[in-house]
Formats: sequence, C-alpha cells, structure tokens
Amino acid sequence: LFIVFNLIAVSGNLFPPQHLDDDTVSGSNWITENNLQHSLSQTTKTTRKPYCGYKQQNLSKREQAEQESLLAAIQWPKPPDRRIAFVESTDPAHSDFVIVKPSGFFKVGDQLEVLVHMKDFQGKPKQHGGDYLQARIHSPLLKAGATGRIVDCHNGLYKVFFTLLWPGEVKVSVSLVHPSEAVQVLLRLREERPDRVYFKSSFKSGRYSETTECNICLSGDLPVCNFTDLYTGEPWFCYKPRKLSCASRISHAKGGYQKGLLTQEESLFFQSDVNIKRPILSRGPDSVIVKPKTFT
Repeated sequence: LFIVFNLIAVSGNLFPPQHLDDDTVSGSNWITENNLQHSLSQTTKTTRKPYCGYKQQNLSKREQAEQESLLAAIQWPKPPDRRIAFVESTDPAHSDFVIVKPSGFFKVGDQLEVLVHMKDFQGKPKQHGGDYLQARIHSPLLKAGATGRIVDCHNGLYKVFFTLLWPGEVKVSVSLVHPSEAVQVLLRLREERPDRVYFKSSFKSGRYSETTECNICLSGDLPVCNFTDLYTGEPWFCYKPRKLSCASRISHAKGGYQKGLLTQEESLFFQSDVNIKRPILSRGPDSVIVKPKTFT
C-alpha cells in the first residue's frame, strides 16, 4: 500500500539486503569496463509511466479499505471551478474572529465557541472554504495551551470549538497557515509532481564513489536500481551509477526541492509576510475568564 501525501514517503531511508530485488542484489560489487554492459542489463530501464504507476497497484480488500480511509481523512474542500485571482484570495489582514458570548460564565470543562470570518484582499467576505487554519487557546501566566477543533462551513465562515482546561484568563489565537487557493496548488503538485522533493544515494566500491538521484518516480529512460520494499510494496528507485552496482549503495539523504514549479500567479499565494502563517486578529475581546470547576 502506497499513498502520496504532501511530503513524499522516504521508503529508501533504510536499505537492508532483504529490501533489494533480485536484479539489484545479483550485481557484482566491483564493476569494470568489461562487465559494465552485463551489469546494466540486469538493472531496470524506466520511463515516467511505469514507475509512477503506484496508484494502479493491485490491493487486497483490507488494503483498499485502508486506502479509502486515508484518502477520506485528507479530503479537502475545493474552491469554485474557476481561476481565483489573487485579490479574491484569502487575506488574513482583512479577516477576523469573534468569541461567542465573550462575557459569559465559563468553568473548567466548558466549551468555548469562536467564529472566524474570512475575507479577500478587497475586504469582501469569502464565499468558499478550504483555508488551512490553526487555532489555539493559551495562558501566558500558566504557560498552558491547547488546540481547537475547526469546522469549515464552506462559505468563508469557520467555527472553532475549544475545551476549557484550566482556570483564569484564557486567550484565543487564530492564524492562517495557507489560503484555500494555495492549498489547491499544493494538491495539484502532490498529484502531478510527486518528485518535487528529490533524494540522493551514494554508491561506493573501494576508492570509487558516485551519487545518483532517487525517488518514487524517475523520468527518462536511464537504468535504475529498484529498491522497492518487498514486504510493503512501497516503490523506491535510484538512477543506477555508471560504473557501480546497485548493491554498492552506502547512504541515503534528501537532495532538495525542484524549483520553478509554480506559475507567477500561483506564487502570489505563497508570500511569507502576506498570506503564509499570518495571525488573524479578533474583532472584540480575544480572551475569556474561566472559573474553577467547583466554582458555584
């Protein structure tokens, strides 16, 4: 079972011999010019299509049920079926939240409700959901904190529910991690470019070493080493070194990120000082007073 999330699973972090396929382990640790062609013939030649075909794996009923459960857990609301201009995207500076009944009587164990209203850069209320929000309550005095449960109403309104866990002043904080428009870009990249984070492996024999790129998908028609996990079926491939065998791999690490994957318009949704991890301010009180549970 293999499912691609926002980050690519690094199934190649560990590579004991039992994770190597027959072609990989059959190669000699020492390769000379005379037997190089023989070694290459035992590796796998790949194009983008077969090694990005993990979605077409044959799954058992149990695996299929698990996959459906995981996909349902990461399901995200979609915006309207049209291109959203930057000025129509979520602006945390125009958005705000309010505490429902901020002057009400609260005891430890009670539930606190907060309403978050999202607006765009024109100050107009958003008409769809999908924003990635984080909300928490905290007490600077007690150095205590807790997260809230966020409910997306799919119309620009979000309800946040907190369980009040300690007495005293409890402050509410809400922040925008990613606007809904950025989330859709991330979803597109997850589906279209699972190789956007790339990895590398080092191969060594004697004093000679090479480093090649690794991933779940490798483009082109070059020979690859197949390090797919035989137990889980999770695919993992590395371009084969020119003069070394697949069995000579000695280390694995993250290589970096593919650049230039966003259009100029899409890049506007990822501005650190504008719409990434920005606070949303309160329209009114941002804290409540909580009494002990035994208070009458």
